[in-house]
Amino acid sequence: MSAALPAVTPILSRDIVAASLEHLSRITLPGGRFIYAHEAGDTDQRHDGYNLLRHCGTLWFMARAVNESGAAASDTVLDAVRRATGFVGRKLEPAPWARPDQPSLALVGKGMVKLGGLGLGLLALSEVGRIAALDGRLTDLPFSLDETVARMCRYALDEIDGSDFRHKRVLATGEVTTFRSDYYTGEAIFGLLLTGSADAELTRVTTSLMQRGYGWAQQSHWMAYAACEAIERDLVPKTLGATYLTGLMEAILGDTLYRYRRQSTPIACRSEALTRVLMLARRLPNLLSVDLLARVRAQAAENLALQLDWYKDGQFWQGDGTQRVQIDYIQHNATAFLHWAELEG
Repeated sequence: MSAALPAVTPILSRDIVAASLEHLSRITLPGGRFIYAHEAGDTDQRHDGYNLLRHCGTLWFMARAVNESGAAASDTVLDAVRRATGFVGRKLEPAPWARPDQPSLALVGKGMVKLGGLGLGLLALSEVGRIAALDGRLTDLPFSLDETVARMCRYALDEIDGSDFRHKRVLATGEVTTFRSDYYTGEAIFGLLLTGSADAELTRVTTSLMQRGYGWAQQSHWMAYAACEAIERDLVPKTLGATYLTGLMEAILGDTLYRYRRQSTPIACRSEALTRVLMLARRLPNLLSVDLLARVRAQAAENLALQLDWYKDGQFWQGDGTQRVQIDYIQHNATAFLHWAELEG
């Protein structure tokens, strides 16, 4: 890459995270939805559409930014997080076809239940639950926070199917559709692990997926999160963890065509994976080779510098030729800078 790339400092990273959090707070509407997409610098110039999974992922970033900033969040930010959490709570319903003796909750959008939504919803609620200032203010959840999360976990665990998960159902009938996502499995495993729901079946499935290199071909950042969490929680042997992460990192390092799309978010997702592995390596310094980690760090620094091409005032836009800002563009990009601030700070 060019030697002219700017240095991404911890101060710059923290400033980007804070500005992104403030921007997302400003575009949180009274009912808890976000302004889903708008033109850079002009929130009145909006684009149609909404995506429940991206709502949950964005809320997860916001709560993490609050918890990891080291400073007290403003009332504006806290109220935005509360409202966005309430929007998630109002999308949770018991599945009419589920076992009555095992009550669960599905995250429902347009009459469908998507496994990835459960995973990202678990991430969001687990992180929101760590914000002490919101204690007692999350009134739009169907049950207490702990019970709500427990019932969501039960739904996700019930979707384990052989060596993977079922990805999508029709709420009214329970019909399993043929739809498959490259990312839902990683999102579900990560969400379940982060909420402490590592039962024997989840251990078996996670181990099997990692043994066969699931997610390498897709350069999956969600499987990077899931694998790192599984390793840290001793869900899988360290030897398997090292082999899996080495394969995933080599897949990202060895094919950088994603950069040449000149779009912020494909780069940011790889940055998330690279930096999450670096965070794990700091806690487990002998897990991965020194050479691999040096190459991972170098690529992460280059990626983050590239991401600045599409950033201003807490907003990340899609890429060259378009100024469309979308909530998930902010989520993925700002999360990568959140990781970098921790690593370099």
